[in-house]
This record gives sequence, structure tokens and C-alpha cells, in this order.
Amino acid sequence: MNVGLIGLGAMGRGMAQSLRRKGFVPRVFDVRADAVRDFVAQGGTGCATATELARDCDVVISVVVNAAQTEAALFGEQGAAQAMRRGSVFVMCSTVDPDWSIALEARLEALGIHYLDAPISGGAAKAASCSMPPTRRASRCRSRPRRTRCSCRPPPRGTGARTMRP
Repeated sequence: MNVGLIGLGAMGRGMAQSLRRKGFVPRVFDVRADAVRDFVAQGGTGCATATELARDCDVVISVVVNAAQTEAALFGEQGAAQAMRRGSVFVMCSTVDPDWSIALEARLEALGIHYLDAPISGGAAKAASCSMPPTRRASRCRSRPRRTRCSCRPPPRGTGARTMRP
């Protein structure tokens, strides 16, 4: 499974490092080129744009702050959505308004992209140690359709303490 991660802030960087330790070769992108360079210097694979990142990924994980940043990462100039293949999966780890998340799911579904709403908590230390718990809201979230959950099995281990299953 090819995994891409957008957002190398405190949480995203730790998740990318955890994925790498678990045997994945995550492709990464951040609007801050220095964050990508630092990850590449440690043996990672960096991308200049979200479009480049998404081109070869089965799963794209977004670890940005809010809905506006998610919108830019997906649909902005050189956003990921334009390069994601039908049947690929977008995982959003931001905490956003539920109505915005539902609207995003519909937009991605129209493009043939599956969507998982997976907000996270725990801070940078837990992200780096692969021990982040899902937020309480994530424990109640369901992806639709069920095939989205199945297409991510086995899930990209290395991002959190446990995987919530339906």
C-alpha cells in the first residue's frame, strides 16, 4: 500500500516517522519546504506539491489544522484531489464541523475517492511514539460506504495506538 501524508507539523511529522518505522515509505508534502527537506534528510520521500504526492498513493492522509487547510490541500492549486485515482482513500485527521465533513465526503465521492473522517488527539509525543488515541468523535464515526473501510485493510499501522473497527 502506498501512503502519502500531507502536513508535517507536530502531529503529521510524528505520524510520518511512525509510518516509516513500521516499514512504509510514506510520501510527504507540506507547504513549508523546509519541513519536507528535514524529513527527506532522514530518509523520507518528499514531494513538491500535494498533486505530486497523490499521484502514486492508494491512501492520502491529511494532518492539517482545519477545514480551510484541508480544502487547500485537496482542491487548491496543485491539490491532491486532481491526482487521486478512483478507488483511492482520503483520510482526514483534522477536527472540523460535521456538516463540512459530510459535504467533503459527497465531493470526494463524486470523484470516485473514498473518505474516512479520522480526527486525532494526543499531541506530538504520542504521534511520534505511535500511541495516539482516536478522538471520542472518531470512535463513533463510520465511513460510508463499507467498502471504504475494507479497502484500507489492513489499515496503515504506524499512525496510532489502536484502530477502531465497525
